Amino acid sequence: MTVARADVGAHAVVRVSGEVDAMTAPRLAAAVTAALDGERPVVVDLTSVTFLDSAGLAALVRVTERGERRGEPLRIVVDHNRPVLRPIQITGLDDRLALYDSVEDAMARGA
Repeated sequence: MTVARADVGAHAVVRVSGEVDAMTAPRLAAAVTAALDGERPVVVDLTSVTFLDSAGLAALVRVTERGERRGEPLRIVVDHNRPVLRPIQITGLDDRLALYDSVEDAMARGA
């Protein structure tokens, strides 16, 4: 898994690619937490993720809750990436997580 952060306009965008599993989920959570500790709204781009397991889902819930406590909801981009979207839908987390189809849409809705 690779994680890269970039400031795009007023937002911090965390781009994730590869597999998010029990071994890599802590790195995802750490990168998003670091971004949340800044002053910018955070967008997490999962469109290049090829696998997402329960550890990755749990990490997304934890960082979402951290964003909510901060008063700034986390925006998660999944587009139609089936390896990511399907586990989110099966677990019912699509009702809990703020999901967007693109980084641009997430930034526009969060403005």
